Amino acid sequence: MENKGLIFIPDISGFTHFVNSVELDHSQHVIHELLEIILEANQMDLNISEIEGDAILFYKFGALPDLSVAYEQVEKMFLAFHKHLEFYERRRTCHCNACISVINLTLKVITHYGEFKEYKIRNFRKLIGKDIIIAHQLLKNNISNHEYWLITNSVAENTPNIIKPWMQWNKGIKQVNQTEIPFHFVQLGPLK
Repeated sequence: MENKGLIFIPDISGFTHFVNSVELDHSQHVIHELLEIILEANQMDLNISEIEGDAILFYKFGALPDLSVAYEQVEKMFLAFHKHLEFYERRRTCHCNACISVINLTLKVITHYGEFKEYKIRNFRKLIGKDIIIAHQLLKNNISNHEYWLITNSVAENTPNIIKPWMQWNKGIKQVNQTEIPFHFVQLGPLK
């Protein structure tokens, strides 16, 4: 069990378009604040491997947490993220493209359970393993709406229980190196 754990990646969707189409100074400030908001919402005491531009690679070795606990983490991060976006929308004093278009950013969360190892390079903790690669490749998928929680079958093999009345689980499959990775996902838009 020492090499098994939870991989949890909140990812800001729309980041590339946002950074490429707005003023760099304000976009940097906005993304920095949003990543800080996600970090502050870490109630599961997840470890941070790295901040990857628009995503945070969280992990925690040990047994798979209950799905409802993982959902509470997703909900807390999602709501904090959108509360901050609403703050920008309501209190905007700057009318640059970054401050105007920040409301178009969205958040998706990938959750996978698998085998990986941690190693250190100076003060940095890096993760290595097939399951780290799988989790990252799941960030690119064909789900049309970019506000969702995606869990692999390693988290819930059968269709997950409904944690909240509004939840409707969908199924998907991602082809990764000639292997099919089945997953379930639920849209998070109803939380707003």
